Amino acid sequence: MIAMILAGGSGTRLWPYSRSMTPKQFLNLGQSHESLLQETYRRLEGLVTPKELWIIGATLHEFELRRQVEQMLPSHPSQQILLEPCAKNTAPAILWGLACIPKNQRQVPLAILPADHLISDGAGFREKLLAGAQLAQEGWIVTFGIQPDRPDTGYGYIKAAEAVGPGFKVAQFAEKPNLATAQAYLASGTYSWNAGIFMATAQTLLDQYKKLAPNLYQAFFEGDEPRREVSADLVNLYQSIQPDSFDYAILEKSDQVAVVNMSVGWNDLGSWESIYQVSEKDAQGNVTKGNVILKDSENCLIFSDKRLVTGVGIKNLILIETEDALLACDLSHSQGVKALVEQLKKEDRFEYKFHNKVVRPWGAFWVLKEGPNYKVKRIQVEPGKRLSLQRHLHRSEHWVVIAGTAKVTRNDEILFLTENQSTYLPKTAVHRLENPGKSPVEIIEVQMGDYVGEDDIERLEDDYARDSG
Repeated sequence: MIAMILAGGSGTRLWPYSRSMTPKQFLNLGQSHESLLQETYRRLEGLVTPKELWIIGATLHEFELRRQVEQMLPSHPSQQILLEPCAKNTAPAILWGLACIPKNQRQVPLAILPADHLISDGAGFREKLLAGAQLAQEGWIVTFGIQPDRPDTGYGYIKAAEAVGPGFKVAQFAEKPNLATAQAYLASGTYSWNAGIFMATAQTLLDQYKKLAPNLYQAFFEGDEPRREVSADLVNLYQSIQPDSFDYAILEKSDQVAVVNMSVGWNDLGSWESIYQVSEKDAQGNVTKGNVILKDSENCLIFSDKRLVTGVGIKNLILIETEDALLACDLSHSQGVKALVEQLKKEDRFEYKFHNKVVRPWGAFWVLKEGPNYKVKRIQVEPGKRLSLQRHLHRSEHWVVIAGTAKVTRNDEILFLTENQSTYLPKTAVHRLENPGKSPVEIIEVQMGDYVGEDDIERLEDDYARDSG
């Protein structure tokens, strides 16, 4: 068996914990100390080796994605992390992955699964994957249906027909229903929730793309061979195609789709209400995390990253506090968070994109204070890493080392600074911060100038091939 993990989500429904630069697949929201992405692979252990794993993400998240994969799988081939230049939904993403799978693996069952779901019964899930592999080898595209325990209106549904091996032929895919329809689906016993998890051989999928989505197939393939643009000109290739989901492009048009039903503690964690549903509750039905004290309160979800959050006499309330944002909403209105995030996006708010901690390939920084003509940051550089050689046109900077030994380039000078030592970098000075040691370097940076935006940077040399920002 081989596997393809789709890890390109945008992080809108679980704001302010998830942000566009750190969506939920990179967060610890599951049953362990690892992120949802890392837990997704752990569920595949014993079925899929690191060399049989393909991960499709976004260029936007490259460094966090690579960091988490390296933590989890140091031996994973870096070329099997595929980074989409822009989001075009799941049909192009999966087809790009298929174009990269070697021909000698095209007859092997391929599991395709999202990186941001919760599954509590890993052993049961692996059993269902093995059942699906049997159908995949017989030429079926297998989708995995979740046995519903309530008439949920937030999921698409799959209607099963006659039995085929360990599953059923799919009779119909149904859109998210209203409540009355969902109740009828539940009562019929023939419908399951569409989990967005699939399995087939790569060859079966390529044949179906060629037949059912020929324009998309021809963008990636010429005959049976991937086009040169797949590796040489991916940006232009992606700009030339239309967004489409795998469900619409392939599944709903194909006559060779089967469903394997499962009950494995699945949740797509698509809202704060779903986080509440899967979390352990106290005697009053409250879910709390962090520094929280409640009195006479019922059925609330309260998370605190830092500050003390208290509540008296509150019911059915969501409060999510982070260092830079606070979300408050009724428990039954958590689907509205997506629209709220769209408003933040329109206003180009920093809080839409980033947490207070901003991850970079060399480490991270935190914005401690900001005003019209100044910004104060804490910067952490990991051992052996360095920032780009750069200069700023609109600001000067003061650096104070608070931990470790920093190697500083300042025009033609090379300085080695230790704790409590500092340096000044005037506007336009060519400079670089580097960590030559074996423990993290931390500095306080004070920026002063008429503009202190992150895009006031001219990179002259960069280890990570970035242009600006």
